[in-house]
Amino acid sequence: MSTKLLTPERWTPWGEAALRIPDGRTAIIWQGIPGERAWITPTGAGNNQVHGRWSGADHPHPHRRDAPCPKVSACGGCPLMHLDLPGQHQARLSMLRAALDFEQVEVPLPQTVVPSPDGDEHYRHVAKLAVGFAPSGETRLGAFGRGTHHVVPIPGCNVVTPTLAKLMSVVARGARDLGLRPFEVETGRGDLRHVVMRQSRKDGRVMITLVTGRGGKLPRELAERIQDQDGAVTGVAMHVNEQPGNAIYAAEPGEAPGFTRLTGTPLLEEELAGVRLRVGPGDFFQANPGTADRIARDLVALLAPWRSHPVVDLYCGVGSFTLVLAQAHGWAFGAEVVPGAVDRARDNALLNHISAEFAHGKVADVLPEMKRRTEGQGPVVMVDPARRGLEDGVIESIEDLQPAALAYLSCNPRALARDLAIFTRRGWTVRSLQAYDMFPQTAHLETLSLLLPPSAPKVTRRAPQRRRVR
Repeated sequence: MSTKLLTPERWTPWGEAALRIPDGRTAIIWQGIPGERAWITPTGAGNNQVHGRWSGADHPHPHRRDAPCPKVSACGGCPLMHLDLPGQHQARLSMLRAALDFEQVEVPLPQTVVPSPDGDEHYRHVAKLAVGFAPSGETRLGAFGRGTHHVVPIPGCNVVTPTLAKLMSVVARGARDLGLRPFEVETGRGDLRHVVMRQSRKDGRVMITLVTGRGGKLPRELAERIQDQDGAVTGVAMHVNEQPGNAIYAAEPGEAPGFTRLTGTPLLEEELAGVRLRVGPGDFFQANPGTADRIARDLVALLAPWRSHPVVDLYCGVGSFTLVLAQAHGWAFGAEVVPGAVDRARDNALLNHISAEFAHGKVADVLPEMKRRTEGQGPVVMVDPARRGLEDGVIESIEDLQPAALAYLSCNPRALARDLAIFTRRGWTVRSLQAYDMFPQTAHLETLSLLLPPSAPKVTRRAPQRRRVR
C-alpha cells in the first residue's frame, strides 16, 4: 500500500485520528488530526481496520507542532504530543462530547479544561517501568513500545519529574552491573520484572518498589546501591509477582499486595488541600498531585451548599478526598475494598486529627452500616471509581443512602457517560461538569460532575458533630 492523502474525521478514545475509508474499514492514524488533510503512510491492515501514520501535510493543522520527544512514536505513551496545549484540550473535550453523544446524555459540557498546575511537562510524579532485553541481550528499563511488548528505553522522559528521569538511569545501570535479568513469565526465570518510582510533590523524596519473580536473585544489593547513590530516595521495597499478564502487582481482588522493605522507609508524605497524607508502596495516589490538589479544593467549593451534611466516600483509597471533605464537613465515612488502603486512611485521619471513619469492603457489603450511620441526614456522596466506572448495583446503593448530592470524579469519559445516562434515566440531574488535565500529552481526561437526586432528602437527624481526633 502506498502513501495516501486522507482527512481524518474524529478522535478515537486512545488519542489517534480515525476515518471510514471507501471499502468500509476504519483507518486509524497515528499522529493524525481530525480535519487536517495529510499524507498517511500505511503501517498495517486487518479485516476491519487499517493503520497508518501521519507523514506530512501541505497545510498543517493550526494546533500541530513537532513533538518534543524523540521516542514519541516508539513509546506511544503520549499520543497527543503532536498538538499544542490548546489543541490537546480541544481534542479531549471532543472525545468527551463523543462519549456523551453515544450514550445520548444531555449535560452542560465544560468549555475549557483546567490545565495542570505543574505544566504539561515533568508533571508526572510516578514512573512505572517494565524490564526487558535490549537487542544486545542487556537488561533495559523503559515503557512497553506502542503496540508491542518490547521495552523501549525512555531516558530523559518529558512527562516524569527530572528526579525520576535521573533515577531511571541509576536503576537501569545498577541492574546491569549486578547481572539482574528480566523476569520471563513464560519460563519463570529471571530477576526483575517492573520498577515503580513515586516522588512526593511536597518534599521531593522518592519511594521505589522493585517487582521480582520468585527464585531469582534478591535485589537487596540493587536497593542499597540506589539508596546510596541518591539522597532523595527515602526507601526501597520489594514485591513478588509470578502471575501471567502485564499487571505490576500480584493480588487477588480485594486484597492488598505484599511488600518487603529492603532499605530505608518506603513511605512518602504528600499534601492535598492542606491535608497531610502518608502513601506507601502499592497505595493509589494520583500521578499528578498538582492537579489532584486543584480538584480537592474545587470539590470542597462544589459541595459547600451542603456543608452541614456528612460525607460518604465509596472509593476512598488512602483517604485523600475523604479527609479533605471531612475537614470541611466535620465528619466523613469512607469505604475501600483494599484493606491496606483502609489501614493507611485511618492512620492519615489520626495524623491530621480529622474526624473520619473507614470500612473495608465492597459497596454492597458496607452499605448497611453507612445507611445506619447517615440515615435521615441527607449525606453527600463522593465516588472516584477505577476506569471501569461504577459496578452493577452501586447506583442503587447510592440511592438507598438518600443523598442530598453526588460528586462523581471520573478518569474515563466513556464509563462516565454510561453512568450519567443511567443516573439521568432514573431522574437525577447533572448540575455541572468540569474537566481537568491530569495527564498532559495523553488522551486521558479527568472530570468532576455534580449530580442532584430527583427529590431532596428529608433531613430528620443532625449529622455527627465535629470532634478533634487525638
